[in-house]
Amino acid sequence: MVVSLGLVSGRQQRSDYVAAREDAMPYSPELIETMRAALEAVMSKIPADQSVFGVKAAVAERILKAAAHGQTSFDGLVASASDQVQTIVATLS
Repeated sequence: MVVSLGLVSGRQQRSDYVAAREDAMPYSPELIETMRAALEAVMSKIPADQSVFGVKAAVAERILKAAAHGQTSFDGLVASASDQVQTIVATLS
């Protein structure tokens, strides 16, 4: 990763910034959108009275872990997180 801090053209600074961002983003924009949709799908199934502080973050963490292990489909991410919802809610309640 190269981040240019010297005096270079604006074009060079921008390309260095873009390259640095791409190195820092392990997931494609498409997968990020799929993970976001999976999170919202799982959260929509949790009753409001069980959606205590931290549940959404814990569900998101579960989805990130599933993606890190190669699960990239919407259905797979939802299933992976849904399997853990009761445990997450019980732990945080």
